[in-house]
Amino acid sequence: MKDINISAKRIKTEMFTLLVCFFIGFAANIGAVIYYKSAVIEIITSLPYVLVFMVAIYCLWSFLRLIKWLIAGKSRKSLQTKN
Repeated sequence: MKDINISAKRIKTEMFTLLVCFFIGFAANIGAVIYYKSAVIEIITSLPYVLVFMVAIYCLWSFLRLIKWLIAGKSRKSLQTKN
């Protein structure tokens, strides 16, 4: 079986992307606490929801990257067949 090697640069990129997704979810949580005038403790107690939201954003972002990759691959193949 062939081994899969993931470069350190790719790991850092994915970790940074995941961190950005967490901050987006956390900022949305803080915005909701301010908007609904909830107790400040809600910021801490709703962290599991923030993590779920983070995973959802990351999956959406990964899906968009997959679509971009597929479109770029199709356009490269069409350019190669024309030549």
